[in-house]
Amino acid sequence: MATVGDLVTRVGLGSLVPGCADRVLDRTVAAVVEMTTQGPLDLDDGSVVYVPSTSWSFLTTPETLPSQLKSAGALAVVVNNDDLKLPPEFVEACVHASIPVLLLPKSRTLDQLTAALAEETTRFDTRGLHISYLDAIRRALNGFTAVTGTEAFVVMEGAVVSSAPVDIAHLIKILARKPVALQQSMCAMATLNVPLPASGHTLAIHNPSRVALDLTGIESLVREIDTYAQAIEVKRSARRQIETALVRELIEANVASATLDPWVGSFDLAPGSRVRAIAAVLPESMKSESEVVGNALRDLGLLDGGICVTGAHGGCAYALITLPDGEFGRSDEITGFEHQLKLLADLFEFRHQQALSLGVSSCVLRGSDDLVRGLINARQLADRQARSTVAEMDEIPLAVPLSATLLAAEPELAAVLGRALLQPVIDYDREKGTSYLESLRTFLALDCQWATTATELGIHINTLRYRLKRIERLTGRGLHTTADRSDYYLALCLRESPGSG
Repeated sequence: MATVGDLVTRVGLGSLVPGCADRVLDRTVAAVVEMTTQGPLDLDDGSVVYVPSTSWSFLTTPETLPSQLKSAGALAVVVNNDDLKLPPEFVEACVHASIPVLLLPKSRTLDQLTAALAEETTRFDTRGLHISYLDAIRRALNGFTAVTGTEAFVVMEGAVVSSAPVDIAHLIKILARKPVALQQSMCAMATLNVPLPASGHTLAIHNPSRVALDLTGIESLVREIDTYAQAIEVKRSARRQIETALVRELIEANVASATLDPWVGSFDLAPGSRVRAIAAVLPESMKSESEVVGNALRDLGLLDGGICVTGAHGGCAYALITLPDGEFGRSDEITGFEHQLKLLADLFEFRHQQALSLGVSSCVLRGSDDLVRGLINARQLADRQARSTVAEMDEIPLAVPLSATLLAAEPELAAVLGRALLQPVIDYDREKGTSYLESLRTFLALDCQWATTATELGIHINTLRYRLKRIERLTGRGLHTTADRSDYYLALCLRESPGSG
């Protein structure tokens, strides 16, 4: 007879809660049983129970079912991948009962699942089944743009899946257009804003050459992407309640770490993982909308590619996102994540006309206590940013040395120093929308103290290191010697001196 692992491989079953299925993969499956009534369960020990979406109409207390299945000898539960009625309390109860919840792909049937039990059965071709829904969306976008020469973007609550680099200012202009039903006469427009009805996302198309696009092709793209996006939402909605419960326990810190550690591990947040903790503080008038921001953070985690656990608590939204490659401090990764985080904030401000305050802290996971500290640190950074948006904080003063006072009398010499050390940074900030000059100024004003500067700016210390390295590349001067730091400091003092223009 086949094992649970055989069924997973042959039919392409997915796992709703990461890590839960691992402990039963080698167990032999006695039978696949479909639940069709609410009556007593008569199962063989080692059964896999298929619960179709029609079952929820007569299962009035789904949270009690997992313990009954466990007592009756069930190894795992299988539900439809596109089951929109799947109760979150059922999934949470399955986690507590240690029963894995497996997902039957939309392209597979119960008969195929049952047939997979036979040892001599022909293995189903599962190539492509393990491609993630996100990859499938990207593949669909890339295929469309390759044929049409356009740029296409799927705009979620907190992230953008695209076939081209995202210019957020231009994208917001597309989103500002009123979505309308597609007509053939519209298909040569420069921009299209098309709603995805099932998932609630938006398909934005940039058609700079005003090529006459095929209406049927756009409609086909909308259906395909919306199907994948909806599947993502179905899978995430089933986890939402148990993720929120975990985040709540971590924030309140009322439960011993020895109790929380196994729960944390059930989400594949394993010891040694590198984890980002993110906190989002909403404007006072939107405290009741924290779940909306929670969805945005889920989108961010989806795009980042790691394990993501999110939840809303106390009028704030939180997320724990692992770094897929387990490394901190790589410049391309940091700038990529910062870009996505800024994109999330910009989308929120565009939609709600209010600013979202975000804080990020990172840690190496050894136990649940590390996640508690990470979430608390992230919340403190977000609170600090929220306060700064209410009342602009005064800049830390630069103590003016005598050399700056003397050099101020020679504006031509002062200008040479400014052009060499500051102008490249100013130009970069203006072009990229960054604030590297502010980072440099704060670093020098705080006597080059790394941790203090990172806290003052509300960023991770590795992000600060990356910014200063970028400044060194822009100017050709280092920041690690007293001589170089003195020149930068002097240039900043001269720039801020009266009459500097």
